[in-house]
Amino acid sequence: MALSLIAGYSSDNSDSSDSDDGISVVIHKNPQHATSLKKQTSNSAKNDPKSRKRPASLANGGPLAAQARTKFKMMKTESVLDNVHRPEMEEKVESIPLPSTVLTMFDKTKEQEELDQAQHQGRIRSFPHEKNNWASFIYVDVSDLDLDEIRNFLLTELEVEPTEDAHVSLSRTVSLRHHWIDPVIQGITNGVKDIDRFTIKLDKLQVYCNDERTRTFVGLQATTGIRPLTKLTQVVNTVFQEFSLPKFYNPPKFHVSLAWCLGDRTKELNAILPALEMKMLDLIDDVDDFGKVFIKMAHCKSGNRFFDFKLK
Repeated sequence: MALSLIAGYSSDNSDSSDSDDGISVVIHKNPQHATSLKKQTSNSAKNDPKSRKRPASLANGGPLAAQARTKFKMMKTESVLDNVHRPEMEEKVESIPLPSTVLTMFDKTKEQEELDQAQHQGRIRSFPHEKNNWASFIYVDVSDLDLDEIRNFLLTELEVEPTEDAHVSLSRTVSLRHHWIDPVIQGITNGVKDIDRFTIKLDKLQVYCNDERTRTFVGLQATTGIRPLTKLTQVVNTVFQEFSLPKFYNPPKFHVSLAWCLGDRTKELNAILPALEMKMLDLIDDVDDFGKVFIKMAHCKSGNRFFDFKLK
């Protein structure tokens, strides 16, 4: 907006007005005319009692009044929405989609499941793996026993695979949620602390099959130490029952597995079991206290973590 306040400004019109953003400015070409107008306004204000109550600066023609009108018009034209966040007006950024290989990397196909079974020699889980759930079981360790000769004998006589470790189970393999582990361990610790240490003897050849009938085991069954083993199992059953977990087999058959094979082959192996046992007795005839081991504590394997339960 161009303004001219120079005296003697000339224009074709007697008055000219220009407005921008609600601000109105009146420019007179004749400064003397503007002076006389000011005097007339001043005289009328003196004669008007109402106007005497208002300061001259707030009169209709006063500078403060013009400022007030300007401010009011500016407030009216300014919208509150100008300061509001309007995401629809922003430029949208398109997300980059993940490759299908990443989206399906944890989905197991039939081929992958067969590959997993091949890597684990065809073994199948008793229950599916779940996040933050850990396969767990309670046992006593009998790895101090020298069972290599009997194991090798079974591998020679039968089409079986060797077991990975030597232990006597006191519970079924169960799935423990992560936040259950500590209370389960504490419960078993408190329950077994009054059970005395004891000796067991594993010297009777037996055949076993799992609940799913997917694997058959050949091992040595305990013939002594049954009572303290049963006490340990009863403690574990009591703790497991609080978490709705299955109890151990009833009656329990405490044993150490030495070899295994896929499928249910109990009938086939039981048919030749007497002959196998006679050959085994010949092997251990000269071994003193074969299969005898002193138990000082029980253990828990939960996922890749191990816990010990000391006996009295």
